[in-house]
Amino acid sequence: MEDEKRTPKLPENVLLIFKVDGEDDFNRWHKEMSIRNKEADQPVAYVHLKKWRLHSSIEDMTLIGAIAQKENSSHAKR
Repeated sequence: MEDEKRTPKLPENVLLIFKVDGEDDFNRWHKEMSIRNKEADQPVAYVHLKKWRLHSSIEDMTLIGAIAQKENSSHAKR
């Protein structure tokens, strides 16, 4: 992330899941793909974006929170 003020608040190796206002299809797809590719025990942070400029540049962002999650030991490791 380029926002140096917020970056130290994020855990190392965090998976960022973006939620963009007015982009329900993208939000659903992005969350599904992100969770599907998440590493075991990888922390997850949700980022709310009010605007999404052309070429995927972020214009206005709020970090909702970061959580560390432990996966069931029954999940296979990749």
